[in-house]
Order: sequence, then C-alpha cells, then structure tokens
Amino acid sequence: MKIGMRNSNRIERILFFVLVWLFIPFAGHATAFLGFGDSDPVESKKSPKSSPQFIYDVDGSLLAQTSEVTIMLEKKLPPIKEKVIESEETPLDEKPAEFPEEASSDTGPANGKESEAIGDTASTALEQAPPPAFYEEMEDPFAPPPGERIPELKDPFESYNRVMYNFNENLYEYVMEPVARGWRYVLPEDVRIVIKNAFDNALAPVKLVSSLAQGDLKKSGRVLGRVVINTTAGLGGMLDVAGQEYGIDNVNEDFDQALGYHSVPTGPYIVLPFLGPATARNVVGRVADSFMSPTFFFSPSFIISSGITAGELTNDTSFIIDDKKALGESAIDEYESVRDFYHQYREGLVKK
Repeated sequence: MKIGMRNSNRIERILFFVLVWLFIPFAGHATAFLGFGDSDPVESKKSPKSSPQFIYDVDGSLLAQTSEVTIMLEKKLPPIKEKVIESEETPLDEKPAEFPEEASSDTGPANGKESEAIGDTASTALEQAPPPAFYEEMEDPFAPPPGERIPELKDPFESYNRVMYNFNENLYEYVMEPVARGWRYVLPEDVRIVIKNAFDNALAPVKLVSSLAQGDLKKSGRVLGRVVINTTAGLGGMLDVAGQEYGIDNVNEDFDQALGYHSVPTGPYIVLPFLGPATARNVVGRVADSFMSPTFFFSPSFIISSGITAGELTNDTSFIIDDKKALGESAIDEYESVRDFYHQYREGLVKK
C-alpha cells in the first residue's frame, strides 16, 4: 500500500515537470509574439543591444521603447522649401533670403548655436534689404492752383465765439427772423428790391475809395457811372437804370477788401454781438467804412442812424431766410459751417 502511494506521487511529480517543461517554451514564444520583453532585469542589463519592443510614430518622430530607456529616432528627410510666389516687384533673378530651420528644443546645446546663426542671418538679410521706395505725394486734382488757395482762418477765441454765436442765433430766431418774415409778408419783393438799391447806391463813397485804394480804375469808373445814372435817372438810386439799361455791372467793394488786396492778414476769427461773423481785419474795415457812410455825415442823431441801419439789416435778412434755414438743417456743426462759409466768401471777394 505504501509502495503504491509512493509510485503515484512519483508519477504526479514526473507529470508536473513534463508540463512545466512543455509550458516554458510555449510561454516564451507567446511573449515574443505579443511584444513583451524579458522580465529578468539582470538579463536586460546584460543585453543592452537587444531589439526594441515598442515603436511609436509621434509627430513624425519614431520612438523606440525598450525595457529601460526610450530612444527617439529622428527621420532624416531633406528640408522642404516653401515656394516663393514672385510678384512683379520681385525680380526673377533675385532669391529671397533663406533662413535655417528652427532647431528642436530637445537637441541640447546645439540649439543655442543655431539660434545665434538664425539671428545673424536675419540681421544680415535686413541690412542687405533694399530701402523702401518713397513716392511723391499725389496732388488733389480738384485743389485750386497755389496762387488761388485760401489761407487758413485761425480761431483762437472759439469758446467765446461759440457763446456769442449762440446769443446771436437766439436773437435771430426770436427777434430778427419773425420781423424779417413779417417784413417780407407785408412788402412785395419788388418794393424790397427798390429799398435794397437805395441803400446800395448810398454806399458809393465806400466802393469808390476801396477801388482807388486797390488801383483799379476800371471799377472806380463803374462806381462813378452807376452813382450818377442811378441817382438822377433812377430816382435817387431806387432803380438800377445803369445796370438794366446800360449794362454797367455793380461793384461790391469795401475797405476790408482793400486791405486784403495789399496782403494784410485776416487775423483771428471773431463773432461780434448783433453783427455776426468777422475777422480782425474786417473789424478795421467796418470802422473805416462807417466814416465814409452817408448816415455818418447826414444823420441828425445816433438814434436815427441806428434805425436806418436796422431797417437795412431787416430788408437784407428778408432775402436770405430760406437759405439760412437750409444751411442750418444740412450742417453737422452750424458754427463751423458759418465760419468756413464766411471766410471763403470774403476771400473770394478779395480775389476778385
């Protein structure tokens, strides 16, 4: 009995060793087939040149992983050069400056040397680059000739001028415009034109002095001819017989224009109370014109002279009510529009 049990134990041990002997080669082939390496660290150290077990392709770089280290295998491919589109400004025989490819951050100390080489190449290319082309400033085809350009009008008192402009606008809106509209409603246009002709004929001394100051004998002769004909045949200047019957055009001259003819600068822009826009030169001209006006010599009192001036201003305003309203509606900044219009109008009179 004991001998049988011993024999059975021996048979079991023999079968166990046979199975182990058969399983070890099969396991080795299976692990080799699946890509697993030896698990024995000692054997791994003895064979450092063993073939890699894992190979990956990450962003164009081959990574081979063994049991201990990971090795990056760089693909040695020729650098790809971008095609440079040649324009009409780049000559065909010139090649654009080529810069070395950017070095990888994993290349170690060589990265610093390559960066210095890139900096030197870039600076050299910039130094050798042709200077930028400078083109002459294009002239405005609609700009007037240099001799006819209007000088810039300075407005150093803009804050005060805007306050006074608003004051005059309120005065015009609540006083002058209603009175002028009533004047236009009561008096027909022909009657208002007769009144305008009479005031214009009374300014003949101002026009004559201004024309003579400019040395314009032709205008001076026209002023004398018109004042003689209209005063006599035109009932004191109320009818424009000289212009309608004899073709003698009117003359629009004042002492401000005479000063401008002699290159006296306009000076700063200023808005006068009740009188509106003006310049420093225009103020001097208005004072000179007032001493040559018939109301200064023949008016019995200041009140009557002021009444005549107010009547003339009301009559003139009755002709421009609609124009002023259109200007205010179309202007973004009415103050600047009035200032620019006044400046261009006065300079245009000086050029004539």
